[in-house]
Amino acid sequence: MAEVFKAKAIGPEGFEKVVAIKRILPSVAEDEEFIRMFVDEAKITSALSHANLAQTFDLGRFNDTWYIAMEYVAGKDLRAVFERLKRRGDRMPLPLAAFVMARVCEGLDYAHRKRDSSGAEMDIVHRDVSPQNVIVSFEGEVKLIDFGIARSANKLSGTQAGVLKGKLGYMSPEQVRGLPMDRRSDVFAAGVVLYELCTGQRLFAGHSDYGVLQQVQAANVPQPSKVDPLIPPELERILLKALAREPHARYPFAADLAGDLMRFLLASRQQRVSREDLAAFMKAMFPEDHAREEAAVEDTRTQVPRAPSAGAVASRAGKTAAGPVGAVARPMSMDELAAAERSALEKQLGLHSSPTGAGRGLPGSSRKQPPRQRAGCGKRSWPRPRLRSRRRSASTNRSSWPPSPARARRRPLSPRSRLRAGRRPPARRRRAGLRQLPLPFPGRELRR
Repeated sequence: MAEVFKAKAIGPEGFEKVVAIKRILPSVAEDEEFIRMFVDEAKITSALSHANLAQTFDLGRFNDTWYIAMEYVAGKDLRAVFERLKRRGDRMPLPLAAFVMARVCEGLDYAHRKRDSSGAEMDIVHRDVSPQNVIVSFEGEVKLIDFGIARSANKLSGTQAGVLKGKLGYMSPEQVRGLPMDRRSDVFAAGVVLYELCTGQRLFAGHSDYGVLQQVQAANVPQPSKVDPLIPPELERILLKALAREPHARYPFAADLAGDLMRFLLASRQQRVSREDLAAFMKAMFPEDHAREEAAVEDTRTQVPRAPSAGAVASRAGKTAAGPVGAVARPMSMDELAAAERSALEKQLGLHSSPTGAGRGLPGSSRKQPPRQRAGCGKRSWPRPRLRSRRRSASTNRSSWPPSPARARRRPLSPRSRLRAGRRPPARRRRAGLRQLPLPFPGRELRR
């Protein structure tokens, strides 16, 4: 009922963090009951902080769509591991399976014992411990995710009578029968996952959902040693105790199951398992996915632009508020920062800047432009028109243009020529009604 995206949170000074965004599907975005469950999940997981639980960073709403920002784990879930091994005709090594489930049980026990700020027990029951909700990273970390249907004393929503929540093959017998549940229901589900990892086959599988529910309710668990003779008796005892039909016959706490699994690993004659061993196993199982994750990390390092900081902008401008770059300066105000940015932009564009830092042609410039001169009056406001040169005299090899002052007096200029030359027309012509206006090009006259 939700989709998950990989995203990156970017902040000031080059801050970056890869997160997972869980968003409600548009088909159920208007379902009030599902929205309450979504908000409950965020509230529950935000109070949990454990190495084997995926953390929740934020709960928000964007364009009427709710989302949760969670910890991103680069790896694969146990369902993908199980399917990959099944296609190869193999199963997960027993020490690694015990190591993984021991970490899951440690996270479960932390959630079961969690108290709120007032000291009251939160009474959290996950109710959906399954291979799909256990992620193993390529660095050997184990994370339990998806508290979407978890039960808690502080939840806003509740489960209606006759409604089953969770995956049928990983429910406890009391959950199927509709009886009260506690943390021992999660212990049973963890036992089912461990059984499947050790034997390489499903524990409760049927041709229909009704057949699966009947098998879970009866809880007839075949002995693991009959399925795989390589399973040692100590591990078989742990499995059968976790998968007991009655809750009082199981481990009372998930920590007890984790403790027995760790003691099994220490007492066995096999090589001691560590996080590095699990990481090597995951990288060998999924080499393409691991290489893709590594390539994605390198791409984000080289391609994602970083927003320049205020100090970098001021450094490019050349000065800080208190003096040269590198000196201890006071924090810059918004006006000073805007002036520094404007000055840096002027230098980049090749514009001249005024002493105050405001540049010509930029918004906020205080430099005044010279007023435009009127045509034919005073100094010209346009370049003098280029005149055609006369033919040179062959005898003197000098140009006969421009004419001498005496020649100009003998041949007076016409009013149009005077206007083109930038001279004022005679007074009689001004009195005759011609009005000189500033025009975009010379030689044009307008009548009043």
